[in-house]
Amino acid sequence: MDKWYELSDPSTLATPTLLVYPDRVARNIDAAIRVAGDPRRLRPHVKTHKSADVVRMHLDRGIVRFKCATLREVQMLLEAGARDILLAYQPVGPAIEHLVSLVRAHRSATISCLADEPGIVDVLDLFAERAGVGLRVFLDLDVGMGRTGVKPGAEADALYERITSSRWIDAGGIHAYDGHSTDDDPARRRTTAAQARTTALSMRERLRERGFDVPEVVVGGTPPFAVHAADAPNDVILSPGTYVYHDWGYASRYPDLPFEAAALVLGRVISSRADGTFTIDIGSKAIAADPPQPRGVILGRSDAKAGRQSEEHWAWSTDPDSRPPVGEVVYLWPRHICPSVALHDAAHLVGEGGVIDGSWSIARDRAVRLGG
Repeated sequence: MDKWYELSDPSTLATPTLLVYPDRVARNIDAAIRVAGDPRRLRPHVKTHKSADVVRMHLDRGIVRFKCATLREVQMLLEAGARDILLAYQPVGPAIEHLVSLVRAHRSATISCLADEPGIVDVLDLFAERAGVGLRVFLDLDVGMGRTGVKPGAEADALYERITSSRWIDAGGIHAYDGHSTDDDPARRRTTAAQARTTALSMRERLRERGFDVPEVVVGGTPPFAVHAADAPNDVILSPGTYVYHDWGYASRYPDLPFEAAALVLGRVISSRADGTFTIDIGSKAIAADPPQPRGVILGRSDAKAGRQSEEHWAWSTDPDSRPPVGEVVYLWPRHICPSVALHDAAHLVGEGGVIDGSWSIARDRAVRLGG
């Protein structure tokens, strides 16, 4: 059995901790470019890795557009050298002032955000005018997910017109996230993605016929990425995210996606009982607790069955004769990698021969460092 994930000497690492395999990250990025056909079609979401080092790997390959979920991620992207950043969120409260402050401090970059109601556009307009900076805003279009965004129709058209009417706001285009295009069956996933994409492109055509500029249409996450890449016009921008590290959840549901595991959680067995029950130190504070059990798989132990998990413990069961001893290292592939990464301050890098070769910091906090 190929044990690509094993460390040559894990004895110096306290657990639980995050491991990242940069060679695999590089192959995943290259695979995404092959699927897209051109790095210029990509606006990858950084919420999965939250790493300036991963951003630089993208920049080195000609990927210059990025998407993120927090202002701290905006700042991380700027620090990494990115100059076209979409905050895929509608800012509210102090976030509006913080966003405008970042725009003012980085005038050579293009920083955008989302909006789905005119009141926020008015406030963004006011703060941009006070700061004397231009701000780019994408209309957040609800294409079926029902989470945020304005539904297609007259209200959406009017909101886009409002965005374009300001001296201080430029219309970035349409953000149409189809997070509901997640069917395990590729054919049904393709149909759902096509419906969402058609909705966005129909709105673009309608707006252009009325004389409005729609510079960009952004669609998709990782599950519908390949079908959007194959079926969408070349000027539609694709925004997968999970592909960078990939996870067991997507690997098991979408075997058609050409990505591989590139991040694991390292743990140890802290209790092993005669009945075959053993407990590891990877609790819900070290791996995402949002999916149902099993929340991951222990590589090399397909016989192990996940049991009850608490904050610092996770019980498993196996045949009593094959139970692991206390202290044994386990390599766990999370079912949902994005929130798993967000539980760690840094990732240990695994290089050739399983040797630890440095670390990457993770922009997991939400605080924005303004001024100074």
